[in-house]
Amino acid sequence: MHNTFVRKSPTMEFHVSRQARERYEFDAGIFSLTGNVIFADFHAARVFAQKMNAQRDLVRFPEKAVKAGQINAMGLIDEILHYIIHQYRLQRNPQAMEKALDWLYTNLGEDQVDKALYQFSDEF
Repeated sequence: MHNTFVRKSPTMEFHVSRQARERYEFDAGIFSLTGNVIFADFHAARVFAQKMNAQRDLVRFPEKAVKAGQINAMGLIDEILHYIIHQYRLQRNPQAMEKALDWLYTNLGEDQVDKALYQFSDEF
């Protein structure tokens, strides 16, 4: 797991589907190699929101406007959840993710779980 948790200003990143990346014509430079969008600062979130809003009919549907603060909050929530999981694994259960995957394999079947993981990686 990457160590963005000790930096003073964490790198905010989260998954954006391939379909959304194509629809909104996001600049490929804002994405990491894993396909996660990376927001270095609030300005990047503002540009991201503007790209989305440019493709929406905001005159007729102003409630569909995306706000930069919402995008920034999503990145922050995602980083907080990464931090919580990281701390849980450090303090309580280092094999939590492996055990979760084993549980899924046992209860849903390896084929179903692998199919879902491949589909996720294909869409994101």
